[in-house]
Amino acid sequence: MTDRPWAGIAPDMADVLRPALATAVDRSIENITHRYPELGADIAGRYGVALRKGIEDALSRFLDLLGSDLPPLDTELTASFASFGAREDRRGRSLETLLAAYRDGARVAWQVFSGAALDREVSRVALATLAEAIFVYIDELSSASALGFAQAQLRHASERDLARRELASALLAGEAGTHAPRVRELAGRAGWRLPTRVAVAVLATRGVDARPPILHPEILVVDRGDEVQGIIPDVAIPGLARQFASIAGAGGAVGDLPMRVFVGTVRTLGEAPLSLAHAQALRRLADRGLLGEVGPVVTAARHLVALVLHADRSLAEHLVAQELAPLEPVPPARREILATTLLCWLGQHGDRAATSRALGIHPQTVSYRLGELRRLFGAGLDDPARRLALHMALAAGPQVADDPAQ
Repeated sequence: MTDRPWAGIAPDMADVLRPALATAVDRSIENITHRYPELGADIAGRYGVALRKGIEDALSRFLDLLGSDLPPLDTELTASFASFGAREDRRGRSLETLLAAYRDGARVAWQVFSGAALDREVSRVALATLAEAIFVYIDELSSASALGFAQAQLRHASERDLARRELASALLAGEAGTHAPRVRELAGRAGWRLPTRVAVAVLATRGVDARPPILHPEILVVDRGDEVQGIIPDVAIPGLARQFASIAGAGGAVGDLPMRVFVGTVRTLGEAPLSLAHAQALRRLADRGLLGEVGPVVTAARHLVALVLHADRSLAEHLVAQELAPLEPVPPARREILATTLLCWLGQHGDRAATSRALGIHPQTVSYRLGELRRLFGAGLDDPARRLALHMALAAGPQVADDPAQ
């Protein structure tokens, strides 16, 4: 086999086959109509006209090639068959049906042309070369359509990606509530179904060049330089957590810090900026170690108390000063011991034995400290509302003083 087997066919073979050209075109159209209805559905319309012309031009070009060393396709024919491939992408179909139709077209062309050649008693060697030339030529037409399909996919993917980025930026700017028609238009271009509720996730990158991808296909992503922000439909949040956990847990790190994802509160679509603010607040608290030990995925739902405590610095300072005032006269070292004991005791719901185990000290020591605390705080230790306020103040106390971002 050669790249251009038509060069080995006598030029006068074209005169033998040309009278059969119209028959080959008609049978090809008939074959497509009956065997490939999705391609032949518009056979009487503009597509049908273009298809018939494409087949006529292709078979006519093939006959012109016989006896020459010309390349299989000229610029016009390449563009024509590339457009057939691009049409399949626009219809949301694969190339499988189109290429199958081409293979059938080669079979039809061979049947018609070989019949015409046999009527003129063409030699077997010439027939074999003709068969080879037909199938090599059809492969070239298939390649042109495959290229058009691939180019259309790249173009549409680029357009969709741009629309997704624009949509993400619009949602994070709150435009779902202020410019709803534009958001709907962008969503249509992006192929993204607008959910009712979303959460915004922040993947801190701190300028690292090789950023881990956000894998879930339903997440809208925008890169802000030091962090990647993702808008997640509420139904996709469990999947997001698993996928981000696998990203961050695979050894990803930024400097000396492990890679972490911070997921804001679940809000209505118009409140996406608020969810983003909560995700970023989580990130700041985690960076300062104010959330304790956290995993690779940090959610606002698990740290609402911390977010509330640190939402307003002045209120948090006031709460700490008011509720922990009875400890002020106590020397600092003893004050820290009593505060730690009180926080643990409150966390154990007033269970002395559980507090003893948690602190690793003797129950009598716990009793002694509680006695001291009761002298300082009085009946407030038995008041549920006061216990809650104390618990919040003790949890926030040293953190408020150390957190300049509040």
